[in-house]
Amino acid sequence: MKITDPKTLSNYLRNERKTLGLSQAKVADLVGLRQGTVSKFESAPDKMQLDTLFRLLSALELELYVRPKESKNKNNKWTEDW
Repeated sequence: MKITDPKTLSNYLRNERKTLGLSQAKVADLVGLRQGTVSKFESAPDKMQLDTLFRLLSALELELYVRPKESKNKNNKWTEDW
């Protein structure tokens, strides 16, 4: 799945959590967060810390990969595609 913004990422993680049948409280407990932190990430991820993201990924047994963008823009200037 292509993730292009924080909300898409939080929606993906929320859907994975629900697919696994985990509550926000259970996910939080697995990685030492508060349930409110998980809720805030799912509803308003724009201001969350990277540490929170990596803890949630760990709780959901997910990995994050970063790869070069398949760019149509050969001059490598930012085109606001995120």
